[in-house]
Amino acid sequence: MSVSAESAWHLKQLAKVHELHSFCSMLTLFKNNKQHRMMLKYTLSLLTLLLFAIPASAETLRLNSGESLEGKIRIMDEKTLYIESNLTAQELKIDRADLSLIEFDTSGRSLARRIGIGFHYRPNGNEENLSVKNWISEIDSAELMIAYNSGSVNTFGVELRYARVFKVEGTSDLFYGAGTGLISKDSKRGTAFRFFSGGEFFPRSSPNFGISLELGVLRKQGVGDDTQGFYNAISARYYF
Repeated sequence: MSVSAESAWHLKQLAKVHELHSFCSMLTLFKNNKQHRMMLKYTLSLLTLLLFAIPASAETLRLNSGESLEGKIRIMDEKTLYIESNLTAQELKIDRADLSLIEFDTSGRSLARRIGIGFHYRPNGNEENLSVKNWISEIDSAELMIAYNSGSVNTFGVELRYARVFKVEGTSDLFYGAGTGLISKDSKRGTAFRFFSGGEFFPRSSPNFGISLELGVLRKQGVGDDTQGFYNAISARYYF
């Protein structure tokens, strides 16, 4: 059964609207129902633990010479990429200048110039943040986080973050980055600095969703005693 290009486009838009509606419903439950919030946090933890357990997808590289290579992209940056192929036991190094096209598997995605909206949760400290993440290139992203809750303490914070993808593993991106911002707890105001690394997983069935696990070092100044320590965080976003 054939489907016209216009019909296919409408079906795709309806699917995205359905995904967005599901994500908004999830955010509403997270905000208004404590039991659902806890269930969601445990679910995100489980999904994130599966990040490295899901096999990497295969990509097809179209070269300027007309040749094609199939395999798994192991590392990719602005100039080169390394692909694991059945042609050789060693990883193949390909110059990005020699590539005309990269075709991803069914989970194929291009995040450049896309914006993701969601939440960022840090268990130690019970901190919750709204997240707006803008991909300024295929590997670079800028993020605005707004803190609105920290346990029983009245909290407000604004933080700007930068992250870079240093390795692509199928449906997962491994990244590192840093952030700085202003925080306010009760009547005290201060600053926060952090360095972090982690991975963001995109489900094959819903590549517009991103679920990430992050580990890092966080330092706070000016809000009581200065503190510094390691932290972990879970994030979920929908990309438009």
